[in-house]
Amino acid sequence: MPVRELLVILALVAATAAAAYAVLRGLSAQPGHRFEEAYELKKALLAGRLSGVTVSVEARPMTINLTLDDVEYRVPAARVYVVLRAPSPVFEEAAPEPWRVWGNGTHAGVISYLDVLDDGYTVRARYFSATPYRGASVCTSVSAVKQVQFHAKTSGKVEWYSFTGPRQVVVEEVRVGPCQQ
Repeated sequence: MPVRELLVILALVAATAAAAYAVLRGLSAQPGHRFEEAYELKKALLAGRLSGVTVSVEARPMTINLTLDDVEYRVPAARVYVVLRAPSPVFEEAAPEPWRVWGNGTHAGVISYLDVLDDGYTVRARYFSATPYRGASVCTSVSAVKQVQFHAKTSGKVEWYSFTGPRQVVVEEVRVGPCQQ
C-alpha cells in the first residue's frame, strides 16, 4: 500500500474519532436533572399540579389494611411514582406527607403514600393511582367512582392511624394523570 493512501486512511480514522468524541462530549454535557428537583416535584404534587418538567409516572399495587371493631379488611390500592433521571443518593424521605422524595442512585422523584384525614366523624384514607405515562404535566383529582365505605362502631385502625369512637371510614382513590387543558 502506498504511503499516500495510508496517510489518507489514517487522516479519515483520526477525523472520525475526533467527530465521535465531540458528539459524545456534547451529548453528555447537555444539562440533566438534579436530585434537588425532586423536592420541587413534591411541592407541586402536594398542590395538585405539576407542569414544565417531563417525568415518567408509574403505579404499583399495594394493600390498605383496616381493622374496624376488631375485624380486619384488606383494600386493594396503588402507590404512584413520579420519576426523572437524575443522579441521586439512595434515599427515601420519612415525612408524614402523602408525597415523599426518593432516589435510587440513577433516578429521583416522589412516591405517594396513604393520606389519612379524620374530622371526628369520618376517617378518609386517600391513595393515589395512575395509568403509566410520560409527560410534562401531572395533575391529581379525587375519583368519585373508586370509593369504599365502612362503619366502625367503637374503634379502628387504618394502617398506622388509630381512632376510638364511631366513625365512617371512606377509602378514596386520587387519580394522577396528565392535566386537562
